[in-house]
Amino acid sequence: MTDTIVLGLDGATWSVLDQLIQEDLLPNLAALKDNGYSGSLESVYPPTSGPAWASMATGKNPGKTGIYYFLNRVNSDTFEFEPMSSRDFKGRSFWDLLSQEGQSTGVFNFPMLHPPYEVDGYMVSGFGAPEDDKFAYPSELQSELEDVAGEFEITVPFSDPKYIGRPGELSMALLDHLDNRKEMIKHLLTKRSTDVFCGVISVTDWMQHYYWKYIDEQHVLYDSTATDGVLCYQDIWKKVDETVGAVHRIAQKRDATLILISDHGFGPFNGTFYVNDWLESEGLRIPADQSSLQRARDTFFPHLRRIAEPLVSNVPILNDFAKSIGRSIKPSPVETVDTERSIACASDKGFIHMLSDNPTDRGRVVEKLTNLFEQNGLAYEIYSPDDLYAGPAIDRAPDILYTIEDFEYALEAGRSPGSEVLVERPPSPSRSGGHKRNGIFIVSGEGAATGTGANASLLDIAPTILYNQGVPISSDMDGSVIEDAFTPAHKENREIEFRDYEIVESVESRGGNANAVREHLEDLGYV
Repeated sequence: MTDTIVLGLDGATWSVLDQLIQEDLLPNLAALKDNGYSGSLESVYPPTSGPAWASMATGKNPGKTGIYYFLNRVNSDTFEFEPMSSRDFKGRSFWDLLSQEGQSTGVFNFPMLHPPYEVDGYMVSGFGAPEDDKFAYPSELQSELEDVAGEFEITVPFSDPKYIGRPGELSMALLDHLDNRKEMIKHLLTKRSTDVFCGVISVTDWMQHYYWKYIDEQHVLYDSTATDGVLCYQDIWKKVDETVGAVHRIAQKRDATLILISDHGFGPFNGTFYVNDWLESEGLRIPADQSSLQRARDTFFPHLRRIAEPLVSNVPILNDFAKSIGRSIKPSPVETVDTERSIACASDKGFIHMLSDNPTDRGRVVEKLTNLFEQNGLAYEIYSPDDLYAGPAIDRAPDILYTIEDFEYALEAGRSPGSEVLVERPPSPSRSGGHKRNGIFIVSGEGAATGTGANASLLDIAPTILYNQGVPISSDMDGSVIEDAFTPAHKENREIEFRDYEIVESVESRGGNANAVREHLEDLGYV
């Protein structure tokens, strides 16, 4: 019998949901909110799906997980990066602790959890898994799910040029993907019972990146005549609401506690900062010695993409060919920097890593960055790792972390298509929306209180799941139980206990496929 069901809606935010609820478009979410306990859920920094879902699963901040983006430094002594993989979750996540206590967990479509590993229950990988690889444990579950709902498509590449200016075509692809996930979730909840179920819907993130310019009247790309984009956006959210309703009905039949969460919130991208271009203009980043072909690739790729995208969008059959060519010529930021002579460099996320050992150089970079933002009249925040994180992996964090206009500027490590390093437009037409820190949570069903509460943290979810299952919380978790989400009667039968679990450090190499991860990031416009 399933006692706790956790459903993640990647990137869901109350600023969107409350408006759609007021318009009577989300009856199931409205009912959950009315009859449960809800609030805002503060994400990690940066509010990116990779580090966010890792922190949600472990209850630990990135200074302990070592996850700051999808690609992370191997150690503080090198400038080499590895993709996230299940190695970053194994033995540390709430489902591993539940297994130690004899309880089973079904994990479904969880980002970056690849390859799937043995767990008491089952595990299905999500974003980050190669399209042609094994994505489920036990292995027979893979064919079982595809028999139920069809092919398990890992992502919908919303940044593909074939979708530019075609919100209807993207909507059909996203709705098909969502139908696939909905049927698989229903099958797992009804046919493979576990003590805890945790599933993630990623469509909610992808759609908001693409459709934000259609729904936000203040957006720099807003077009009041593009009503088809608004309708597509609403149709997808209505389908998400149907999925929530299906899961809620199953939870009611099981007398289960349903916990609805998001890993971060959402808002507009109204500008872009091309970080490495700026570092080079200040003499802080020195390009690596390259062949003529490599220099041409690095210099002209952004211009080639800008020219090619409109053509490909008008002739979609060219899209796959264009993608394969783009991947073969597009360099990564690390490939094009002289690490010996440079002071600093931005990696894929756009945060700055210091390459100089001179302790005064960081202050110099911060001063120049501050001057840039102030001269352009931009609100900003600049942090050091110690301001945001705590733990043994803090030395692998970027050295300078910052936001511009409360996350309204995208940070781009790649080349600018023009001469400006700060531009008042999103990084691409398909990425008009970006992540913010405040997500959502709702606790409903068995034992849930009613009302709304103060902000909780994404780090609180793992302790809350363990608490609801009557299992001690790992003493090294940073999060706390969201006690106010439960009724006094429910809390009478439970105590908050802590335990020093034996965490076995994984000695195996990372199982993540770097090429697959990078391809997915390119498909979604993240790199």
